[in-house]
Amino acid sequence: MEQEQSTTPKKSMSVREMGRMLGLKKVESYWLVHKGYFETVLVGGKMRVLTDSFEEWYRGQFHYRKVDGEAPGSDYAHTLSVQEFADLIGVSGAAAYSLVDTQGFETIIINGRKQLLKAEIYGWIESHPTYKIQSVKESEEKWLRDLRASIREETPENEVTPLKK
Repeated sequence: MEQEQSTTPKKSMSVREMGRMLGLKKVESYWLVHKGYFETVLVGGKMRVLTDSFEEWYRGQFHYRKVDGEAPGSDYAHTLSVQEFADLIGVSGAAAYSLVDTQGFETIIINGRKQLLKAEIYGWIESHPTYKIQSVKESEEKWLRDLRASIREETPENEVTPLKK
C-alpha cells in the first residue's frame, strides 16, 4: 500500500531540520532557538520550530544563509548596506560611511546593520557626476534601467535638480 505525499506545507520542523537548512550544527541550532528569533512549540516532548515564524525571521535577517533556496533579507531587498554602496560606486567603506553621514541619506538599522534605500542611492548617484556606478548585480540591472527611465521622465531636460542636504 503506497503512502500519499501531502501537498500541504509543513507547519513546523525539528530543530535539527532547521539547522540542516542553514548548515548549522546542533549547538548553533539550539542557540538560535534559545535567542527567541522564531516561535517554537513542544510536541510530544520534542521542540519544533514553527515554519511561518522561521521564514519570517529568515526574510528579515542577513547573517544566516540557507544551504539551498532564497537569499536572506528578502524583506529588505529595497535596501543596500553601506559596504554594498561602497562597492557600487567603487570607494572604500570609510568613504561610503562619510558620504552617508554628510549627504543625509535616510538609513534603516536592521539587526544592527545600517541599510540605505536603493531608490534614494541610485537617484543620488545619477545626480552626482563625480560618482559612477562601478558594478551592479545582474538581478538589479532591469530595476536600475527602470529607475533611470523614471528619473528622466520626472526631470525636464533644462531643470537642475537641487542637492538634498
